[in-house]
Amino acid sequence: MCGIVGIFSYKNNVDKYRPFINWSLKSMHHRGPDSNGVWSNDKNYLAGFVRLSIRDLSENGSQPMLSSCNSYALSFNGEMYNTHLFKLRLEKEGVQFRSTTDTEVLLYGLIHWGVEYVLQNFDGIFAFAFYNANKNELLLARDRTGIKPLYIGHSNEGIIYSSQYDHIINHEYCKSNALNTGALGAYLSLGYVPENAGIVGNTFMLPHGYYAKVTPTGYTCSRFYCYPLHQQNSSSVSTLEEVIQRNVEAQMVSDVPVGTFMSGGVDSPLVSYYANKHAGIQSFTIGVNDTTMDESKAAAEYAFIFNTRHQCKVITEKDLLNSIQQNTKAFTEPFADFSSIPTLVLSGFAREKVTVALSGDGGDELFWGYPRNLRMQQEGLVFKHNKLVRLLNFGKEKITGSKRITRRRHLQVNDFPAYYYRSLFITGAEHWLPELFESKIEDAFFLSELYKEKGSLKVDADSLMQVLRKLEFDIHLQRILLKVDRASMYHSLEVRVPLLSNEMVDYSTTVNSKQCIQHGQGKYNLKELLISKSNKALVLQPKKGFVIPIGTWMRTELRKDVEEKLFNMPRELSTLFNQKELYEVVNQHMSNKQDWGWLLWSIYSLINWHQQHRNAG
Repeated sequence: MCGIVGIFSYKNNVDKYRPFINWSLKSMHHRGPDSNGVWSNDKNYLAGFVRLSIRDLSENGSQPMLSSCNSYALSFNGEMYNTHLFKLRLEKEGVQFRSTTDTEVLLYGLIHWGVEYVLQNFDGIFAFAFYNANKNELLLARDRTGIKPLYIGHSNEGIIYSSQYDHIINHEYCKSNALNTGALGAYLSLGYVPENAGIVGNTFMLPHGYYAKVTPTGYTCSRFYCYPLHQQNSSSVSTLEEVIQRNVEAQMVSDVPVGTFMSGGVDSPLVSYYANKHAGIQSFTIGVNDTTMDESKAAAEYAFIFNTRHQCKVITEKDLLNSIQQNTKAFTEPFADFSSIPTLVLSGFAREKVTVALSGDGGDELFWGYPRNLRMQQEGLVFKHNKLVRLLNFGKEKITGSKRITRRRHLQVNDFPAYYYRSLFITGAEHWLPELFESKIEDAFFLSELYKEKGSLKVDADSLMQVLRKLEFDIHLQRILLKVDRASMYHSLEVRVPLLSNEMVDYSTTVNSKQCIQHGQGKYNLKELLISKSNKALVLQPKKGFVIPIGTWMRTELRKDVEEKLFNMPRELSTLFNQKELYEVVNQHMSNKQDWGWLLWSIYSLINWHQQHRNAG
């Protein structure tokens, strides 16, 4: 797990950017503290790399990695888990490997079989830059799920790419560009900047499941994976247990210590069970001195049953408050999901013992695990009626006081995808942004892409759930993956996600919501599997989880700093907000009339990002 950065110039003048590349490598040392490297074709391409050594710790794993003929160069951030399937084939084709890295197999796979074959068949978490000197062509690609980051900035001069957004916005190609207000509005809505957009003009995150081809005449983006909108037929005879076990074991491959994150829930205990069954591991959790939110006792019970070498760190509110400055440094793009703070603390704790940790992320999105899913399915059936009927029903329910089925949001949007998309907004955004933010707000890229796919989608229970899951996968999951990558890599910890392996994602597309939602609970298939490894009472106990008291903090410990920054924000930002409405939001929150903590935190985080990263080069 590493960091990559590079510049492809259309005008053959990259050597002058070496100081910039050196600054970039220094500023992302945490992503790769073990070594770094720079390579150039001495013309129009310059690449930099920082390494966190995981497989083949020798210098043979250094990057950028060149082919034996010196015509190809690869910079690769991530891990490929099934390269053993391809290495023998490549050796039969004459490749003589110098290392035991997955990087070298990826390099020669791209050379021999091309990018489309590799992207369809290699399974891993990745962002890579593959340069072909014979064609003077650069390929940039990102994994199908979006686990590893890859930012791009473009101008008439060329392309810059990086694992960190601050590199993009501080390079001369992009540093003087104005803010992209549409993307900023999307950030204030969702709590993160969605893919294919950037908070600064002419910058964007390459969408998951896409690759870009760069030549001296420009660049194009192509899609190689799309999570399906309809249930797929299964050609596999594997059970859920077999798929999970196989992929957890595959992701244990490492030449450094591997552990797991362990919560008191379902997904990470399942991952921990199979990881420990394969090879005894350490599991990690954090606890708090509040029994209503503390999951550490349940995590310890799982650890006892599975016999993991479990470690728990009890943290205080002061520990979390002290991590806010680190949080701003770790996220070089605006980010407003404050659950990143305990994730940052947990990652630092785990890194004291291991270099790789397996997490349980993805189970909720693939198998309808969120409580909102069933409720939103029921509310979505209202879209069987046209807008006029919905309006009449809304008025009738309001006048008669009957059970409210039609909601105001049903009248504000045209269909279920837009309705569910708004349910993913951070608290306060839907209510305040129309008056507070004085620019047009863009929809997330993958919402627009869904409209290109859905055609004549039926408004029935099963179809709504398929739409819902696709939006969870393409939009909500991206915020979670972004959070975990930045928080963990800040501490030089590689986090792997077995529940989002290619096979696991493919398996999920073959099951429907009726198979997953039972007894009013989501992802019941995962729960049944975990029950068979532990006990029913433990698995089905009410979900806890530490909730950051962000609203309270903003009224107390953070109040002075919040008010000072919100009412004296940089002009580049202040002109985008209605100051009268902003004052009203702050006043309502500080006087405890309403809790608008998440919305205010998103603006506060935006200002902190601007001060820390906007002009940092």
